[in-house]
Amino acid sequence: MKRILALLTIFFALGANAQGVKPLPSLHTEGRWLVDKHGNQVVLHGVMDTPNMYFNGWRWGNPWGWNGNTANYDDNGAKKCIKYFEKIFKGLEEAKCDVFRLHMDPAWTNDGGITATGFTKKVKNGKTVTIDPNGQEVDGEANISQFSETLYRHWLPTLYFELAKKAMNHGMYVVVRPPGVCPGNIKVGDYYQAYLTKVWDIFSSQDFVKEHAGQISIELANEPVGLKNANGQDDAKAMHDFFQPIVDKIRENGFTGIIWVPGTVWQQNYRGYAEYPIEGENIGYAVHDYCGWYGCSDANPDPQNEIKNFHESVPVIDFAPVIITEVDWSPVNPDAEGHYNESGTWVQPNFGTWATGSTSKWGKAYKTMLDYFGNISMTLSGTGCLIDEDKLLSTGKVYPAFNGNEEACGKTCMDWYADYYNVNWPHADDEEETGDFYTVTSLEAETDSFDLERGDKVAISLKMIYADGHVKDISDVAEYTIDNPVVVEVKNGYLRALRSGETIVNASYKDVQGNTWTKSFSVKVTGVSLDDFITLRSLSEITLQPFAIVNKSNENMFYGSDNQDLGFGPALEVVNKKSINGYMFKAEPVSGRSGCYLLRLITLNGSEYSIGDNPGYLNSQSISGECCFIQGLNDQNGEEIENGAVWEINYVKGSGFTLKNVGTGRYLKDSNAAKYRTATYMDFLGADNTTRINAVERTVVDNDAVYTLQGRKVATRQQWNSLPRGIYIVGGKKIIK
Repeated sequence: MKRILALLTIFFALGANAQGVKPLPSLHTEGRWLVDKHGNQVVLHGVMDTPNMYFNGWRWGNPWGWNGNTANYDDNGAKKCIKYFEKIFKGLEEAKCDVFRLHMDPAWTNDGGITATGFTKKVKNGKTVTIDPNGQEVDGEANISQFSETLYRHWLPTLYFELAKKAMNHGMYVVVRPPGVCPGNIKVGDYYQAYLTKVWDIFSSQDFVKEHAGQISIELANEPVGLKNANGQDDAKAMHDFFQPIVDKIRENGFTGIIWVPGTVWQQNYRGYAEYPIEGENIGYAVHDYCGWYGCSDANPDPQNEIKNFHESVPVIDFAPVIITEVDWSPVNPDAEGHYNESGTWVQPNFGTWATGSTSKWGKAYKTMLDYFGNISMTLSGTGCLIDEDKLLSTGKVYPAFNGNEEACGKTCMDWYADYYNVNWPHADDEEETGDFYTVTSLEAETDSFDLERGDKVAISLKMIYADGHVKDISDVAEYTIDNPVVVEVKNGYLRALRSGETIVNASYKDVQGNTWTKSFSVKVTGVSLDDFITLRSLSEITLQPFAIVNKSNENMFYGSDNQDLGFGPALEVVNKKSINGYMFKAEPVSGRSGCYLLRLITLNGSEYSIGDNPGYLNSQSISGECCFIQGLNDQNGEEIENGAVWEINYVKGSGFTLKNVGTGRYLKDSNAAKYRTATYMDFLGADNTTRINAVERTVVDNDAVYTLQGRKVATRQQWNSLPRGIYIVGGKKIIK
């Protein structure tokens, strides 16, 4: 009994000290984590809200004086608003919230007497609508034509900073988002980039903000949808080019705190940042997640699917902290009304959340994803998604929202937040780095060796074990040296196999007490290498078009090339150095060319790699490479290929490749049934006849002409110097300019 009492005493002591550290400790980023000044990893949980009479349920006032509670967006209204949120923050503290997302609501910053330059009006269906400088119709919070810098400067110290102070006094870090939401389409150099630059220039210049850089962070924008480059084109670098100058301006003003960068498609696409991340210190990414997003819903509550799709859409999770600043759910309510969400998808009626879902289904998968990655903080989409605000105001006590419905986010997140409360919490800035909490007892890894295939990318698991029992993941912040760096590389805590061979990877890390810890891994890489394709030099005779092949072992894509005749290399060359997520091909008829199909590589989730003469894009991620035409596969020559057909590609060393239609079980082989210039000729064999792909007959009509890879004549040999860089067909040869 004495032992039990002693353990309980320790438990409650830890619980009492774990949170509620005041003043709030300072936070910054380290690798993919939020950390305090001592390097302790921190994960935050809370809600978002906005100081707006309507969205606050008219609880602190209304313009019409209902129940004698008159309020306007003036100094008197600001006092009522602040008093209301003081009560809300007290309840959120009791509900174990340690982060609050504050919307600088445009109800305070809009001036109805002004219209910004570049905005116009027109009558549509009998109503006057606003057209922004980008030529699109904007309304509601996406319409910033009445934004007043004067009002904004007035309300920063008198309202927004007062709310931030009170939130911090109740143990909550503050994430601030700008007034309003992004219009449907924005682009680099446009008026909306200028607007955000002005908002954050003014905000980050304030002494109060700079003095609390460790407690206040900035979310640059809310829900960009489409974002293009300065020329109005899709571009993998567009997100970087739009937000990087804003980040630079904030840093110029001396704000050193965390900046949360949004993605596109309502904050669910971050692929472009994988190649072009935001530069600088203390950068994180702000994401949104609702039931039905990332391939996960009540109808398909597969946590592994949620993890896979989230990782694909938000690859920044590998190297930066992430905060989900909007998420909510409640189950179907037949007595309520549904609505259409941002993308126009119908959402079933629920108990008062934006998304409809159940904790036991979607919610379970969502939490599995949070715990899998570990470095994701979150804020529910509103205070009313966590606690019952009316009961709080009337009784002073905290109750979960939606009458404690266990399938809704209120009761669920109150339970989750209580569990998370003593995990990954920040310690006081001046805490001494002594005792069991700061004493490392061992450095452990899940494995001491890796057996990989070329192209594999696997996480290195390195964890510091402390004397008090808590664990710290240092995989992405340890220092690595590689004995043979041509075999593997390490980036952001991930090991990538580059080529066949063996090597030793050495990791080291210095703890806060100055002790250096080391761990070594043996790595062996096997699999198909370019050397294995020497026997396939005849593949260069297949076609003047390159033939795309995916190796299922390492996910590298190769293509046939006859460039070795011109000194350009082997018969097969790697198109992409990055992993291709899937092995599906789609055959599309080529306009104006009977019996001609363009074979496109697509991913397992249906997103298409657009491949042609020029580099294409997959969800704004640049892809370089080529695919082939399959000719003669109409009903006159074999069997017509259906769009979306799935092909299985197999490689046998010394025998070559076979393409098998997964749906029909039939294989492709060469065919001389039809003759087209710059074409690959194939037809179907039975499922029991698996021949390799060999040389085919080809004809060239005009040896003096220069063709694109699609067979379109663009020049003569004499006009070669005038052509842009690319791959062309000249005299039956594929030539790179």
